[in-house]
Amino acid sequence: MSHSVYLFRHIQTNQVIVSTRQWAQNRSLRQLDTATRPVRLRKDHWRPLVAVTGFNSLQSAQAVSDALLQRSAERQLDFKTSPEHLARPKRLRAIDEKDLVEKSIVSLREAIEAVAPKHFNNETKLSALWEQPRFLEMKGEQEWPAFVEHGQLELKNNRFVTEKASA
Repeated sequence: MSHSVYLFRHIQTNQVIVSTRQWAQNRSLRQLDTATRPVRLRKDHWRPLVAVTGFNSLQSAQAVSDALLQRSAERQLDFKTSPEHLARPKRLRAIDEKDLVEKSIVSLREAIEAVAPKHFNNETKLSALWEQPRFLEMKGEQEWPAFVEHGQLELKNNRFVTEKASA
């Protein structure tokens, strides 16, 4: 059985939560900063951003999820404490602090690279299925690892239909 890591984005604020299940749960909101956290999870406000499938075990999927959350938290803390960010008006800082899409995608790439030596063998092929192709390009300065194949995530009413891979 293949295990997966899912990233969901809030359609209004671009906040991102991570889950090893196809559906995010209310407790997933604890990943977000308490000041900007929604009170409850409304499924109509969260869309799948990317589904990374092909993990050999739940432990490897959980390791990527944990590494992703750790890197995202570090990146967000660095951003919030940067002098350029603190110089901006508070109302503009709040908007920037909620926008986690690009930071989460870069953190995902880094997490996969960091976890790969311990949890993946040479035959492991991961498939990253993206809601929109433009998100794939937000990978940062480095390229995706060679063992990660990319495809289009097929959705119906903002929910998973099938996982359709492309070359």
